[in-house]
Amino acid sequence: MAICPQCQGEMMEGISCLSDPISIGGRRYEPVRWGEEKDTRHWDVTPFCRDCNVPLGGVHHPGCCIERCPACGGQAWGCYCFEDEVDEVAPAPPSRCRTHLFRQQRR
Repeated sequence: MAICPQCQGEMMEGISCLSDPISIGGRRYEPVRWGEEKDTRHWDVTPFCRDCNVPLGGVHHPGCCIERCPACGGQAWGCYCFEDEVDEVAPAPPSRCRTHLFRQQRR
């Protein structure tokens, strides 16, 4: 069994997740559905997502490695667009933290 933490459905049954709009940076976006990704050169679009088993046209389940960020088009899992706009913890000095440098370059 693989229960989705968002929709509480059994993902192995090939069901779509919730299609609620996603809030990123104060804007609301529709989720990118399976088969509607802009860059699919790294995988074949099949009747079901190879990672979260969502059917063609359905909304990916959280944590799916195929899901795209609706704001930037990159991989949603781990995307900086989903971070809070204000970090609660100050980042390490740039010379010691490559992630901090990368984040500043993207903004």
